[in-house]
Amino acid sequence: MPYLFDSDVLVASKRIHYHPEFCQLFWDWIDAGHQVGSFYSIDKVKAELEGGSDEDILKQWCARPKLKDFFQSTKQHAANWGKLAEWAQKRQPSFLPGALSKFLDVKSADAWLIARAAGAAGWTIVTNEVSAPDSKRDVKLPDAANALGVSTMPLSQLLRKHAKTNFTYVA
Repeated sequence: MPYLFDSDVLVASKRIHYHPEFCQLFWDWIDAGHQVGSFYSIDKVKAELEGGSDEDILKQWCARPKLKDFFQSTKQHAANWGKLAEWAQKRQPSFLPGALSKFLDVKSADAWLIARAAGAAGWTIVTNEVSAPDSKRDVKLPDAANALGVSTMPLSQLLRKHAKTNFTYVA
């Protein structure tokens, strides 16, 4: 089963528990999962991660040759993005205008992650976001993903499923 990483998972991992200075094994685990065709992300996530300074470890991480095809193109998934946009605009109760404009910003990764995952069966998005189906102020990734039949899971669940001691990748 392939997984798509949301930028919030990578950024929070760097900032909180798995900074490469003291937990390089976590990042090696992502590499290992990618090498066997399980872990990916998208071009919009890469753009968000590359927005930092040249010294930012995630910007450097994105440029690694091992991750050449880790960040998948979203160009061919515009039709799914359109379906998601229609759902977001018609959903009841309605989202506030600010929530819609943030979610439907074509440079923002969330809607594109869902569009990419919906483009092929079996993809799951790894995110820190938590479902809030009654929210009007924010379009939560798990709720929007559900609208297109896409599964989401937190990083902790993915680690339990695909990591052994010291972040050894397990298929």
